[in-house]
Amino acid sequence: MRKTGELANIEANELRILKKIRVADLVTVIAFDESKMTVNVKPLVQREISGSYVSPPPILAVKVAQIPLEIKVDGKTADVKVKIKSGALGVVVYLDTDSDNSARTGAESRPNSVRMHSGDDAVFVGVLVPG
Repeated sequence: MRKTGELANIEANELRILKKIRVADLVTVIAFDESKMTVNVKPLVQREISGSYVSPPPILAVKVAQIPLEIKVDGKTADVKVKIKSGALGVVVYLDTDSDNSARTGAESRPNSVRMHSGDDAVFVGVLVPG
């Protein structure tokens, strides 16, 4: 079945829009700030722009999602601290909307801006084992 010109145009426009939406990236860790629980990361998959592939820029001060873990040894309890090494492979997700207010207060709030799927609202969700 052949596509009509109108349908082909609609599909091309949809694809162009979808290419701008960022949901998640495979990244390598450049630096980890244990006191702030943030990482600087570099996306590993190049992006196509006007027919050429380019390296995306680093994403700085990405909040680290942490699963609180507590261990008990010989009746003593301790919290497990996250330590992320430079060069580690990981995943960053981009929240749908500006999350600054809610992330700062821990409460429901209005967004500060209209930004969507931005590196400013990225969260590092964990380290992957290559392979």
